[in-house]
Amino acid sequence: MFRANNFDKLLDKATSNLRLDPDWPSILQICDLIRQNDCSPKYAITAIKKKLYSQNPHQAMFALLVLESIVKNC
Repeated sequence: MFRANNFDKLLDKATSNLRLDPDWPSILQICDLIRQNDCSPKYAITAIKKKLYSQNPHQAMFALLVLESIVKNC
């Protein structure tokens, strides 16, 4: 069973446009969820792609940071 709801909450927290700095604990938890198969990689990429197309540049930048972290850590 995948915990997509937990993933969505962490992704929203990590890509919040109210942040000034990256939320590394949330980003690393996202990587852990994917690595432990608690969230399917396909679902994760789909959710991150939605954030990448955001009109807010800060949210898109943080989505790129999450994607980079997943590529490097998973």
